[in-house]
Amino acid sequence: MSLTSLTLIIVCKNEEQEEDVPEVKSLSYISFAWKILIRDRLFSLVYGVSGMVLSGFFFLAIRVHIHLYGGLSISNIVSFDQTPQILFYSSFFGLSCLVLFQCVERLGDIGVMMAVGGNRWGCIWLQSLVLVLLVIPASVLGFFLSQIVAPPATWTLSSEIYSFFLGTAILILLCFGVSIPSIGLTTFVDPYRAIRRQR
Repeated sequence: MSLTSLTLIIVCKNEEQEEDVPEVKSLSYISFAWKILIRDRLFSLVYGVSGMVLSGFFFLAIRVHIHLYGGLSISNIVSFDQTPQILFYSSFFGLSCLVLFQCVERLGDIGVMMAVGGNRWGCIWLQSLVLVLLVIPASVLGFFLSQIVAPPATWTLSSEIYSFFLGTAILILLCFGVSIPSIGLTTFVDPYRAIRRQR
């Protein structure tokens, strides 16, 4: 069975059983999402590198916020030459567009899953996990990239851990906040029309 088949059941032969009796193995959502990322290696690499660069700027903005204000303050604009808000909003908007484009790219996969009888919440959960498995490693690499490109003037372990976990939580919420409505809306589209559109 090829990896382009998007059912959550694999039928394979077990040597201990009789010759004609297939064994049904169920895939977990995480392993199936991983197989989707492996199947689309080139797109995953491009989105991963883009996400790494954008999340590097995002973590840099969060780190500057924490060093200037002691926390994340997205409304205090002191002056335009020293404000991290422009970097924060532009990198957040870039990451939002990246997540949205990744959801739109999966329109054909969602159509196939709905055409073969997949349920709506299963499609939403699977595609959201694909996004999380793509964005989280890119954000971890982006955090270390921001440490290398622009090391902080006063480095403290507590503020770096705080900025890492705060930025990662915002990125996970961003993934689910964009993917659940956009993928949920695409499950209402005629699945065969979605398949023809992504042919």
